[in-house]
Amino acid sequence: MLKGSSNLYGASPCTGDRKIHYLTGVAQGGSESVPGGESLTLEAGEYAVVCVNETALLRDTWTWLLGSWLSNSGRREKNAPEFERFTGISEAGTPIGPVEIWIPLEPLAKE
Repeated sequence: MLKGSSNLYGASPCTGDRKIHYLTGVAQGGSESVPGGESLTLEAGEYAVVCVNETALLRDTWTWLLGSWLSNSGRREKNAPEFERFTGISEAGTPIGPVEIWIPLEPLAKE
């Protein structure tokens, strides 16, 4: 089990193939290469951050955030990776709570 670190992440990078991709990994301290793996840079900026204490509620929380909260927030989702930050990951590979959900935001376009 991996635990005790806030450097465990799951991210959905933006791709043009209209498929959901999900990468898991650990934070790197700098720009060093990752042997045998991929790297993803998470940009600084404005994010909606929600802490989910019960991992069984992750799917419902994502659905609420993207389906209800976002449309009423006065913001829109920025074309950047969404990600989750884990407290720990079980031997089976499932998150152990609490988990933070991070959604990149930008202002709505003015008409």
